Amino acid sequence: MGLVDMAIENYGADPEGVVFVGHSNGGFMSHRLVCEQGDRIRGIVSLAGSTFDEFDDSCADTGSPNILQVHGTFDWVIFYDGGYDHDYFDGEDNYYPGAEITVESWANRSGCDIGYTQTGHLDLVVPSGTNDTDTLEHLNCSDGNRVALWRINQGSHAPVFRDGQFPNTTVPWALSGFIRDSDGDGVRDDLDQFLYNPNEWDDTDSDGVGDNSDAFPGDPSEWSDSDGDNHGDNSDEFPENPNEWDDSDGDGVGDNSDDLPDDPTETTDTDGDGVGDNSDDLPNDSTETTDTDGDGVGDNSDDLPNDSTETTDTDGDGVGDNSDEFPENPNEWDDWDGDGFGDNSDAFPRTPGEWEDTDGDGVGDNSDAFPEDPSEWDDSDGDGVGNNFDAFPDDGGENSDYDNDSHGDNSDAFPGNPNEWEDTDGDGVGDNSDAFPEDPNEWEDTDGDGVGDNLDDLPNDPTETTDTDGDGVGDNSDDLPNDPTETTDTDGDGVGDNSDDLPNDPTETTDTDGDGVGDNSDAFPEDPNEWDDSDGDGVGDGSDAFPEDPSKSERSVLIPTLSMIVGLVIIVSIVNWARTK
Repeated sequence: MGLVDMAIENYGADPEGVVFVGHSNGGFMSHRLVCEQGDRIRGIVSLAGSTFDEFDDSCADTGSPNILQVHGTFDWVIFYDGGYDHDYFDGEDNYYPGAEITVESWANRSGCDIGYTQTGHLDLVVPSGTNDTDTLEHLNCSDGNRVALWRINQGSHAPVFRDGQFPNTTVPWALSGFIRDSDGDGVRDDLDQFLYNPNEWDDTDSDGVGDNSDAFPGDPSEWSDSDGDNHGDNSDEFPENPNEWDDSDGDGVGDNSDDLPDDPTETTDTDGDGVGDNSDDLPNDSTETTDTDGDGVGDNSDDLPNDSTETTDTDGDGVGDNSDEFPENPNEWDDWDGDGFGDNSDAFPRTPGEWEDTDGDGVGDNSDAFPEDPSEWDDSDGDGVGNNFDAFPDDGGENSDYDNDSHGDNSDAFPGNPNEWEDTDGDGVGDNSDAFPEDPNEWEDTDGDGVGDNLDDLPNDPTETTDTDGDGVGDNSDDLPNDPTETTDTDGDGVGDNSDDLPNDPTETTDTDGDGVGDNSDAFPEDPNEWDDSDGDGVGDGSDAFPEDPSKSERSVLIPTLSMIVGLVIIVSIVNWARTK
């Protein structure tokens, strides 16, 4: 039997509160027990013990109890900083880690802070009053346990502790997180609502009766069920009858056997229609309960339950078949004019010859010439156009007058022009404005000369109608009507003024040298400086010194030359005289 089992079975240890405390080799053994059964141990206290070399390989991870290492710094047997232990059985020296490394190994396995935190001081050993021990703890362990080193400064391998101080401080620390189970039912006292009753621990509804014996653990008002019908005796109106528990209407008949459990005046419903036999007019008919009009037909199937003369309304229009003239038409029941069409849909319920007015114009379709046109109903001339819209309601050949000229569009040559309606010559111009209403080639005479503009070469000149040469001057006033380059011949010589060099001289038409003397009378037609040769010597009068003497034409040049020389000499002499002054 293992030590943990012995502690539980022989010494009544709480399985959740097993703590091992060991000194020296006992400390080594405490660490070994955690490696082997860590899940069954709440904590260990190792005084002057240690773990083992190669901790991760030599110590299995079986749980995460609280680990407290207590060690003196002046321990010369199991050194505080670690050392070697001689094994007398195999003769070998085995290394053991120091106190801080031992604690650090457990802290790493439990996911605690890497470095320790000094949480305080203790006065453990004699003499008292010295705070000889430092408490060093690796905090925030992810496994939820605690890992700490209590370092006794200058403490020996077997320190002398103050009376009761060692167990009173180390054991409560090792039991951190442990809560007792006083009745041994496996539920901790802080969670057990019945500390000394091993058969109970919960009271969900807080009624003072444990859930294990409470027939209704979730109902604080119930705990017993004598007849086993799942209804507590406190509220069961029939606690000895497993078939009944409620009597809602208080009539002494349980709801389960009462056909109408909420009605104290009824207990039986023979036809099962929800209405008790006492008040059911038709107690054997599950489809009926009331016959208001007393005609022997229940209201549910009586289409007219308030009319004793009617029971059926086939078309559901609220009028019984007995008096409905249209029993299968829900929209009709009367036909006042007897035309076979019900008054509701008869547009003329008082006129037997009419019943529809499709276009809603107030005139029945049978007499309406246009039953689908609300704006028309008569067509006096039978042309298919109603009188209201027909501009000529009595003329079958006409029905519209778009231009309102009193001439129907069908015969109006110009239905969009109120000023025209005929075009006798068919030239597209109405007779009223056509100057030549019977000539399809003419319609305007702008100048009023009796010749239409299309044929009139000069439509804006009432004195002209033809321009043969097309020069813009009518033949009547054109001196040369066949010559488009000429219009006037002032001198009447047959040559137009535009090409006549002498337009006012009927004897001349050309002046080659442009000297104003026509070629016909110019003795020198190509010399603009001469035109006469009176003596006929071939020298023009203008340059002939003797125009009347054909034998000579030039003067002597000697006398003029001498005269010019003398003049020059006189001028030079005067200039020189002036300079000497």
